[in-house]
Amino acid sequence: MTPEGAVYRAASTAITRWPLRREVRRVVLDRILRGEIPPGGAINESELSIDIGVSRTPLREALLGLEREGFLRSEAGRGFFAASLTAEDAEELYPTLWTLEGLALASSPSPNPARMAELERVNADLARYERIPERALDLDRLWHDTLLAACPRRRLLAMIEVLKDQARCYERAYMADSGRVFASTRQHEEILEALEKDDRETAVRLLESNWRVSLDFLLPWLRKARP
Repeated sequence: MTPEGAVYRAASTAITRWPLRREVRRVVLDRILRGEIPPGGAINESELSIDIGVSRTPLREALLGLEREGFLRSEAGRGFFAASLTAEDAEELYPTLWTLEGLALASSPSPNPARMAELERVNADLARYERIPERALDLDRLWHDTLLAACPRRRLLAMIEVLKDQARCYERAYMADSGRVFASTRQHEEILEALEKDDRETAVRLLESNWRVSLDFLLPWLRKARP
């Protein structure tokens, strides 16, 4: 094989493997977010590769990527584990999240009538399902995603997505343990009221308050459960 052919083959393999690694990452991350791999839980790579239906190579690549993003940790000779939940991590995560979401909202055009109507519809669905933890988490995420959908800063949105996934790990575990569900529909309404008045500064402040409520619930629970 010529050097040019080797380069072409390597590039083709990378192109083929990249969508697979991304899909494997999505599957593993979904299991973490749904609690199927609990915080601190060990990952059996052999069993997981068979269960997902992929070889160990793309699985290992996906696991390493999730470790870099903070969803997993590894120990030499022991493998990968889902990241543990700590008060210290939450105190870093949530302020970063509300700061970046605020920046994204401040950078977004004013929502048009169709987007406002969609935000109101999702919030109404959230009010109906706020006692069902997984459904409530899905709808709250959809509301925040819809709020920022018009933001032109794609890299910023990508960072926010990872942080929201990490926050979901905390909120799902809290709700499963306590039986309580974060009810944020009224705060969402206040954010929309501010946007209708074209008061972006107030909307950003209320968005921060929305995330602060979650942190206020989480910290006592984390410190009590994990001294």
